[in-house]
Amino acid sequence: MENHFGKGLMAGLNAAQAAAAASVGQFCPDYKRGFVLGFSQRMFEQTGDRQLSAWEAGVLTRRYGLDREMVMDFFRESNSEAAVRYFMAGWRLAG
Repeated sequence: MENHFGKGLMAGLNAAQAAAAASVGQFCPDYKRGFVLGFSQRMFEQTGDRQLSAWEAGVLTRRYGLDREMVMDFFRESNSEAAVRYFMAGWRLAG
């Protein structure tokens, strides 16, 4: 993947843990959004818990200063009201 989103997505899928906000500050929003979604997907694959992965995505979205609507759209597309609620809970908690 040659774009910023794709590079962030691959980094998130391969990350053992979420990066600290200070270490991702140098990256553009597309990269950070890709990282959040990739990391969230990795967490879902490891735990099988979509709500936990949505919650973590909400936390990271707030921590990384991303537009929550852009990230939350991913969870809306899966037609999971619960995932959207957990995303918002994580986003609020991180604030």
